[in-house]
Amino acid sequence: MSFDLVISGGHVVDPDVGVNEARDVAIGGGGIDAVETSIPQESARRVIDATNCIVTPGLIDMHTHVFWGATIGGVDADSIAWRSGVTTWVDAGSAGAFSIPALREYVVKPATSRILAFINISYLGLVGLNYDEYCNPAACDIDLLSRVVDQSRDFVVGVKVRMGKEGFCYPGLSTLRRAVQASERTGLRVMCHLSGTPPSLHDVLTHLRAGDIVTHSFTGAGERMVDARGRILPAVLRAREAGILFDIGHGAGSFSFASAEALAGRGFWPDTISTDLHQGSMPGPNLVADQELIQRVRGDGSPHFTLLTVMTKMLYLGMPVAEVIRATTARPAELVGMAGEVGTLRPGAAADVAVLRLDQGAFELFDIHGEKREYHQRLSAVHTIRGGREMDQTPVPAPPPWIRLVDLEPTGACA
Repeated sequence: MSFDLVISGGHVVDPDVGVNEARDVAIGGGGIDAVETSIPQESARRVIDATNCIVTPGLIDMHTHVFWGATIGGVDADSIAWRSGVTTWVDAGSAGAFSIPALREYVVKPATSRILAFINISYLGLVGLNYDEYCNPAACDIDLLSRVVDQSRDFVVGVKVRMGKEGFCYPGLSTLRRAVQASERTGLRVMCHLSGTPPSLHDVLTHLRAGDIVTHSFTGAGERMVDARGRILPAVLRAREAGILFDIGHGAGSFSFASAEALAGRGFWPDTISTDLHQGSMPGPNLVADQELIQRVRGDGSPHFTLLTVMTKMLYLGMPVAEVIRATTARPAELVGMAGEVGTLRPGAAADVAVLRLDQGAFELFDIHGEKREYHQRLSAVHTIRGGREMDQTPVPAPPPWIRLVDLEPTGACA
């Protein structure tokens, strides 16, 4: 048998099929052909030597913002994908009902990466930072959203809502209630953003149902999931028992080592690991820290903050490697309705593959407050393969011009 590509000599970690050992991976026609102990290299047109590397399904970043040029935070997915092992991006509410067609035509279709989306409960989408999309209650139009979803089920996989009092136009729990109603109408799950109180975390969790996702779950802000003594709140434990899911959504303001270490110390691991990658978080996870620290973390100024950054932090916290991979492959694939198609290396699945290296050394890890931890390992991407082809090393485009005019911090109502 002849293959287009064989990835040889790597340690395959594929939680979907329970493989965690040395295997070769054969690819042909854009799909996975075989995963075997030994595949003859002469059977392939090209061979990648993955000795001393971890071979996983292409990673899935469950919370990102990739509506580049149309929203204040959008980044270009392909320019980050090749350096991160991410082959599937899930945009978390950048587009609403009015802009979902533009997201499809101008971002999803031209991209080499696979891009899926949670539609914002507001038809305006996430155009700003001050919860502008919720200022007019009429923007949360469930009938309109349902019609748009019915035309977009090939890539719209959920409904996104933000809960937290930041800036102005705080709508209370009304938008969460509408998101749940839209979920019931469309059959899509809700992803709910946590940040500052009000509302209380208890009130938010009371409205969510089994299968809904809480993102920013390791935040240190007002809606954090641990109390002042680091104990997990009873409402959080009840929510997990009820089937509510928890996503990291690191971002520039939503990952605290204090919260993370308290949760990890009690064995509370996230269901999915994600970046909340946007223009504000892309320079590194220290936007709110001092500029000298940002420059030191960024090194040469390239966007070092990727899904691998967050995965490395979870390894530092003690999350087993196989579970970190599960939370960035098989589990998110299940939640977006693509189990067995992506997030797996089973034969017949899409040939989306990440070849990763676990670098050894002395590495500094930071949370969004500038708190530092040191760790002896760091994940990096060696090869990112999408549909059987290695992704091109696309440069990161300059930020849209208006990004330079704002500091990406909510400023409150107009004077």
